[in-house]
Amino acid sequence: MQAQEIVYFGATLFLALVALSMWKHRRDVAAARVNRGLRGYVAAKGNVELPGADETQNKT
Repeated sequence: MQAQEIVYFGATLFLALVALSMWKHRRDVAAARVNRGLRGYVAAKGNVELPGADETQNKT
């Protein structure tokens, strides 16, 4: 390999690692947003009393 090819390979490898790092960061941020949203959804649903819930549970 010539020196120029080694430089191109190194630059390509560096850019691939940067792209991978950015992709993983975006994935982690998206997962954190989903988890935060699900926690809020579950908390909100846990505090709400559904009308008729007692009737359906006592029919057995």
